[in-house]
Amino acid sequence: MKRSKRLEPVSALADETERECASHVAGLLSRLADAERRCAELRGYLGEYQGMFQRRASQGMGVTGMRDYQTFIARLCEAVRQQEGVIAQLQVDCERARARWLDAAARKSAVRKVIANVRSEDQKLEERRSQKESDEQAQRLGGAR
Repeated sequence: MKRSKRLEPVSALADETERECASHVAGLLSRLADAERRCAELRGYLGEYQGMFQRRASQGMGVTGMRDYQTFIARLCEAVRQQEGVIAQLQVDCERARARWLDAAARKSAVRKVIANVRSEDQKLEERRSQKESDEQAQRLGGAR
């Protein structure tokens, strides 16, 4: 079996690893986009409730209503902070996954180059072998005269 043929499983493994890494990056980017959308929604809700609170407070409201608004607004602020933390972690995860993907792509490229070189060597060996057989056959035919 030719050396280049024996290296094909290595190439297939490098391809699969690179595909898995790319898929992982895509999944993380999707999760990041979802988290950013959720955060924007939470910020929108926070802005709305702060505006409603200011309007109602300026018109006069009871202590219980004021406390309820402030409690709810505080919870929304905490939810926004938590979502920002999720976003920050996903950004870090995306960068790490992207780096692994780039490494896998570089390994895949290196494996392909090695296989191409080995194929070239295999081809040269085959050509030499064929030439040697031709030369030997020509000598036998020439020596038989």
